[in-house]
Amino acid sequence: MDLTEVIDAYLVESDEFLRDMEAILLRTEVSSPTDEDLNAIFRAVHTIKGTAGMFGFESTVKFTHVVENLLDRLRSHEIPFQQELTEILLKAKDHLSYLVNEETKGKIPESKITHGNSILELMKPFQSIDADNSVKNGSHKEIEKPTQKKTDGGLAGSNALTSKTNTNDVIPGYLISFRPNRNVFAQGLDPISFIGYLKKIGKIHSLKTITETIPISDEYDPESCYLGFEIHFVTDSDLDTVRKVFNFIENDSFLHILPPGSNIEDLVDLSQQLPEEEILLGNTWKEINILTDASLINYFEELKGRKTGIVTSSVPSADPVTAALESPLEILEFKNPTQLTKDQNKSATIKVDSKRIDNLINRVGELVVSCANMNQLIGYTEDSNLQESSLLAMRLLNEVREISLKLRMVPIGDTFQKYTRTVRDLGKDLGKEIKLITEGNETELDRNIVDKLGDPLTHLVRNACDHGLETSEEREKKGKPKQGTIKLNAFHEAGSVVLEITDDGNGIQKEKVWQKGIDKGLVSGPLPDSEEEVFKLLFHPGLSTASKVTNVSGRGVGLDVVLQNIESLRGTITVKSTPNQGSRFIIRLPLTLAIIDGFLVEVGKNQFIIPMDMVLECLHFTDENKTDSNQFFPLRGNLIPFLRLKDYYPTESSGENLRENIVIVRNGEKKAGIVVERLLGEYQTVIKPMGSVFRHVKGVSGSSILGDGNVALIIDIPSLFERTIAVENERLYK
Repeated sequence: MDLTEVIDAYLVESDEFLRDMEAILLRTEVSSPTDEDLNAIFRAVHTIKGTAGMFGFESTVKFTHVVENLLDRLRSHEIPFQQELTEILLKAKDHLSYLVNEETKGKIPESKITHGNSILELMKPFQSIDADNSVKNGSHKEIEKPTQKKTDGGLAGSNALTSKTNTNDVIPGYLISFRPNRNVFAQGLDPISFIGYLKKIGKIHSLKTITETIPISDEYDPESCYLGFEIHFVTDSDLDTVRKVFNFIENDSFLHILPPGSNIEDLVDLSQQLPEEEILLGNTWKEINILTDASLINYFEELKGRKTGIVTSSVPSADPVTAALESPLEILEFKNPTQLTKDQNKSATIKVDSKRIDNLINRVGELVVSCANMNQLIGYTEDSNLQESSLLAMRLLNEVREISLKLRMVPIGDTFQKYTRTVRDLGKDLGKEIKLITEGNETELDRNIVDKLGDPLTHLVRNACDHGLETSEEREKKGKPKQGTIKLNAFHEAGSVVLEITDDGNGIQKEKVWQKGIDKGLVSGPLPDSEEEVFKLLFHPGLSTASKVTNVSGRGVGLDVVLQNIESLRGTITVKSTPNQGSRFIIRLPLTLAIIDGFLVEVGKNQFIIPMDMVLECLHFTDENKTDSNQFFPLRGNLIPFLRLKDYYPTESSGENLRENIVIVRNGEKKAGIVVERLLGEYQTVIKPMGSVFRHVKGVSGSSILGDGNVALIIDIPSLFERTIAVENERLYK
């Protein structure tokens, strides 16, 4: 049997649990954990342990077992939470992350097992803290759970959850309410197999299948699971053993287990949590021998005695059983309105292989190109009905395109979260107090871009910690807060996503950077007024302004790679800095790498595409528009540089004497003009990567195949900006 897909699901689920665990542990450094926090950490480790056990991952199970014991005692308040535990549990989380990922590939090396044992040794002193000495030296024994006090209003027999076959035959049992996730079949799981496994540890006394949620025929999906189960289960095993049967399916399903000793009030609470909007639970539980007529009568008589107002009418003496069964309907058969609203608004999620989404987007992209070509051809006809149908098809296709692109959009917050740990650890290593602030966590970005942002962001954050921020003593001397601050921010702007990495440290000394550039032969002459020209030197390989080399940075390796990675994503990076106030690195990225809205232009016989989100306006252009001998264009009282596209991309002349046009574009806060011969209008296009032969060609970010089969180059506006500025600087300083 191929378990590849199931193991992949285990890895994804474990990664989510471990990320949440780390976030909670980092919060405990500034505030004590709540009961909910401790329960969440315990559930994470407990679930990973159970799933690893199903796959036979012995190393993971052994390690998590000891960690789970400690967390169990913490959440039950047998031992107090101490700050020293944060560091130990973070180390345990890191080691568990290694085990989860590596044990799926093969056996864990002995050196790593030893490392894990050393972490467990650190837990022993905390395990031995116990007022009644029930646990010593890291050993663990089960703590007996107190049983609920039996009341007259409980269920039948000596145990509350029982069934009576006659007045003397009492069968103790569990009530298991099980509602598998709708998408359980798509995950490769069979709910019946989990129910069947119960027979290995006990006996299924009776079972009722819940069918109320099966939709009408038009809405029925044969690949979805609509069934639920109410099970009366008899066993000598404890609650944890019964729950472990459902470990692998519990996280995505509704599962509630009431042990022997529960009473009708527990059933009332359960009835308000079940997913069904309406179900005759009183009759269902009576049918599987969880409830009895006598227990219901006792319960409602007790309610009347308490004067709770739930039962307002007396039970007729003629048929007390019938009356008692009718009275609890609003309690046992219907959910409260709050729970109904909550469940109705709950959205369902499914896990889909990312390759399928990529294939979908690629096909939609090809369809966009074909439809654009069709519209061009139809535009030459005079058939109004055909043109109207074409426009409608294009509008619907645009909606499909937007929906498909959103499938691959993910919030940047998950990426930002992992740097909390990075900043914390670096602060301790460097002896600095550092606080990380994140904003714009909900900003969405293409998953493919997010995956490739990890290394650049990590390097910039590490640089900010090491180079940017001063030590606490230096900050106090400058009158700054003792604790340095690094801020990660993300927001949408003009069809792009902007990421900012800001620190309130030393700032970058322009004179020092320029002198380093001179020493390496990269530049010459006096310090220029342009801050951008100076800071561009930071991205040259081997250039570093660090006074000493550390384990973190200082060798001049990294920012050049950051620039390469950002440019490979069709993005740009700029730097702003103020001495003694801090620095800000600004990254601009496209929303997606797949499909863009472009503006199609023509020069000679070749066509080019300019990203639409960078186009501001188009104007008629003649040589009289130029100012003296320089390449500047007057635009409403301002002068902006411009270039002729044919000067950068030699093309074969079309033979026509066409008037020129200038396309005003912007990159960040700057504007420039691009002179072309013909404006062809908006054009949606699929971006195709350039071949390895053209990988280093400047000014081109990709290509696209047009509807007529011709190839159009996609203009890299930031690269053209650099070349334009360089040409103008060369002319000015000659």
